[in-house]
Amino acid sequence: MLVNMSEIDPRADAPLVDWGELGVSGLLPTGTVTLLLADVEGSTRLWETQPEEMTAAITRFNHVVSDVIATHDGVRPIEQGEGDSFVAAFARASDAVACALELQRAPLAPIRLRIGVHTGEIQLRNEGNYAGPTINRTARLRDLGHGGQTLLSGTTKDLVADRLPADAWLTDRGTHPLRDLPRPERVVQLCHPDLVNEFPPLRVAKAVVSQRLPVQLTSFVGRQAELAQVRELLRENRLLTLTGGGGAGKTRLAVQVAAQLAGEFSDGVWYVDLAPITDPDVVPIATARALALPDQPGRSTMDTITRFVADRRMLVVLDNCEHLLDVTASLIVALLGACGNLTLLATSREAIGVAGEVSWRVPSLSLDDEAIELFADRARHARPDFTLTDDNAAVVAEICARLDGLPLAIELAPHGCVPYRWPRSSTACMTGSGC
Repeated sequence: MLVNMSEIDPRADAPLVDWGELGVSGLLPTGTVTLLLADVEGSTRLWETQPEEMTAAITRFNHVVSDVIATHDGVRPIEQGEGDSFVAAFARASDAVACALELQRAPLAPIRLRIGVHTGEIQLRNEGNYAGPTINRTARLRDLGHGGQTLLSGTTKDLVADRLPADAWLTDRGTHPLRDLPRPERVVQLCHPDLVNEFPPLRVAKAVVSQRLPVQLTSFVGRQAELAQVRELLRENRLLTLTGGGGAGKTRLAVQVAAQLAGEFSDGVWYVDLAPITDPDVVPIATARALALPDQPGRSTMDTITRFVADRRMLVVLDNCEHLLDVTASLIVALLGACGNLTLLATSREAIGVAGEVSWRVPSLSLDDEAIELFADRARHARPDFTLTDDNAAVVAEICARLDGLPLAIELAPHGCVPYRWPRSSTACMTGSGC
């Protein structure tokens, strides 16, 4: 069979259809083709509970499907799944989408179709049948949906975004794994006022989320209250800037928050490091590279970026913006204007100055516990047998206080005894950590 058809229960009393007599088979399109795969949700249950209604409904269903596919210049492969599953091929993606919409609007009750539409290079098994990755991906896409739901792949979406049927629109359903396939797929739902547009979550085991965040080689210590507050601010605002002096821990806090929120952004969390950038003109290029976007001939870098984020739900961390405020502000305005589902988390020594920006100053670590905990953790990196004891606790507390609870200074202290207001009489490490 072309596809692993699910929930098929052929009946002896159901009329058999010769698709050739109905005029829907013909020369199959080749090259880049848009496939439409559909089946009936819960067909086995319907046959068991409503056998008479299903016998009549299948007869009506067969003729409606044949007529609608032919109307939109679709072609049926000769070999078909039995019962209620079918495949159709289209030379134009817009025809496939229009066909899917008409099928969903057709009076087929109690039948409700799950439809998947995907575009790709096709392989012929023979002159009348397809095989290969494109048809497999279309089938897996269909399997994510529910009765009455039409799902498009990201490839098909890009082809039809400007050629949708009248009053139709598309809703992004995130990026998801497809069973037995190595690459996840961006999934988009076809919507129309005449259809049911609200469905349960897609039938996926788990979402695949891109996490392009820098790897952290040390543990994150403390800041539980700050993490909760920043998460809440991000859920309520599209642009949040963490401010504070150098070494305040802005980057580490931003990355930690982004990692915790990754599951809430179907198209992932992304990290753009602006620290090494000195030329403002390079900022869009650095952003495109961080988003894994290649150069596209005939299109500006900003156009490439805005097209990429256009209808994605994603979180982007813009780190170290303070020396590029003007160009960063322009980038932020363009990104937020291009995508209504985009959230930006920036770090800077001062606010960026963009309308709608929420600025939140990162505080020093609590001297009562967090600063001491961080010092002890990093001291164990310098000397694994270091422990906080009654003998050195007061000295550690004094060091943290003299460093004003500044995370970077505290991290460095156990490794190099930062010369910052140290007692000049001290000739050895004050904590006995071996630094």
